[in-house]
Amino acid sequence: MSVIYWLFTVIFLIVALYFYFRPTINAGRFLFSFLALLAISLLVVKSLAVGLWLSVIGLFFGFLLFLLLGIKNLSFVNRQPLYYFYGALMFLTIFAVFFNADKSGLFAVKYLAVGLAIFLIFREFLGVIEETESISGLSIKKNLYSLVFAFLVLEFIWVVALLPLGFLNAASFAILFALVLEDLIIHHFGGTLNRLLILRNVTVFLILTVAIFGASVWIF
Repeated sequence: MSVIYWLFTVIFLIVALYFYFRPTINAGRFLFSFLALLAISLLVVKSLAVGLWLSVIGLFFGFLLFLLLGIKNLSFVNRQPLYYFYGALMFLTIFAVFFNADKSGLFAVKYLAVGLAIFLIFREFLGVIEETESISGLSIKKNLYSLVFAFLVLEFIWVVALLPLGFLNAASFAILFALVLEDLIIHHFGGTLNRLLILRNVTVFLILTVAIFGASVWIF
């Protein structure tokens, strides 16, 4: 299995690198998303046995790579919502991998790695917003807002990790919080943040939280 895995890894990396850097347009802008996608996909595939789930996971990561390449190569006219969708799937995948991982060893390293990934992916997303929406002053505040976003999401992940939830429900709960927070930040930059919008986000968060808890199999 190890020989097959490493052979698959080498072939996969060569093919992925070829398609990512051909053409080289926006290669630097989305480089972290690309590297994060490669690392997570190889990590997940290594932990799975050959079977149906491996095929499904392979198709999922293939779709993410196709979506990222389309955004990078300007194949899509309206890139912002597509990168929003891509970022949400990446966050969900990162959260699922984290909550499914063994927490007994190197917890701090895994926790900080998740925080770094959140920071860099959200920073990339703000870069896409800055480019497509032409929001003034965003480049100056990009690092600060990305740091605050990553810190708040990490704190929420810490709380969720203490709850007796399955890893999929925990990941769903974490991505719900991340997307609500992301939506508030986006509207803040766009100048459209108001009480009604905040109330709507809080309501959606509470309703979906109840749904997630109701669908959870509590692990004690």
